[in-house]
Amino acid sequence: MSTHCFIVTGYNNVRIYDVEKMRRAAAKHFDARLVLVTERANELDALFADWVIEAPFDIQQGEASLAHVLASLQRQQLQPIGILPFSDRGVPLGARLAGHFGLPGATPEEALAGLDKRLFRQLDSQALSHPAGYRPLSSQQVASLPALQQEVARLGGKAFLKPAQEGNSRGCQVIGQQGECARAWAAVAPYHGGGIIVESLVEGAREYSWDCVAGQQWITEKHTTEGLYRAEYQQIVPAPLPPEEARRLSAAGAHMQSLVSARHGAWHNEIFLLPDATAAVETNMRPAGMHIWDLAHLSFEGFDPWLTWLRWATDGQPVAQPLRPRGYAGIRMLRAPRAGRLLALPEMAALACEAGIALHQGHFSARPGDRVGAEVQSNADFVGHIILTHPDYPQLLASLAQLATRIEQALTIA
Repeated sequence: MSTHCFIVTGYNNVRIYDVEKMRRAAAKHFDARLVLVTERANELDALFADWVIEAPFDIQQGEASLAHVLASLQRQQLQPIGILPFSDRGVPLGARLAGHFGLPGATPEEALAGLDKRLFRQLDSQALSHPAGYRPLSSQQVASLPALQQEVARLGGKAFLKPAQEGNSRGCQVIGQQGECARAWAAVAPYHGGGIIVESLVEGAREYSWDCVAGQQWITEKHTTEGLYRAEYQQIVPAPLPPEEARRLSAAGAHMQSLVSARHGAWHNEIFLLPDATAAVETNMRPAGMHIWDLAHLSFEGFDPWLTWLRWATDGQPVAQPLRPRGYAGIRMLRAPRAGRLLALPEMAALACEAGIALHQGHFSARPGDRVGAEVQSNADFVGHIILTHPDYPQLLASLAQLATRIEQALTIA
């Protein structure tokens, strides 16, 4: 007799904690087990999933990976009732599995845009129509320093450089003037094999994301570091916006979804908002990172995005009713104030209590003995995070900044 299961294809970085949320929901609401398919299993995976299957996520090995997973499921007598693509690299394999079992999901062809940023830009540039005020961005792949210099010159001496097949802000850099090309090209050397793309540099914009699960959507306010590298250090749900700006962002997010797949259940589409326009940063065919779904769970009445996703994965039915806000929730990433070796960590709860701030969640990702740096090149360079809630948006912002500063200054760094 077969056992029902959900299949999670991959997870980015440290998001095994989200796999555990899905495992609990699968057991409680569907009497189903959770199978994690990952490229390289580690000892933690078996603690947070019922079964772990190792399989390559390379697109070229798609058919072989599918056959390997199917054989593993058959040996364990597991019958999938839902497929949950949970990492950028795992989206194509998730689509293959959904197609094989006749479950909701994008087609393998559509899913490629969830991994390769070049495909989305091509789809956007070829679209027959765009929402009012939406601006497609120039995007060009380069394979050498001279090609990079030529493209940056064409764009007026400024550009944004990023790997074509990476996430988590890895390798993303601002080129502020023509003379910075050599430095930028050398910095992205580890990603040359996967392709490097040069895009228009968008300045003076605010950043948001259009997040959606099973048709229920919200807008997240994003705060990003300045300088050569861009990494997201703060998110607020829901974004406080005038109706017209909210409409423009929602139209841009839905447009990005329509370019890729109407049959996919979870989206994290990143968007620039300019005074007179919107522009796509990139599309992500997976749940948002940085605990954004957890923030939505705190911010909206009776909303559990994880359970909503599992339900959609079984029947493909969108949820019609809009979300009802009940307050604001925010996450702030913590940075080391200087470079060195981390010797000791402060007690977050005690610092929050001293400041009169209610700490919903706090976590250090760095440990004593780790090397830390003041320059954040990607999200992996933060040392931890805090999550707060408050019914008043300005007060939430002030509390996040105040508590983050207290914690960062209390780090003991040699």
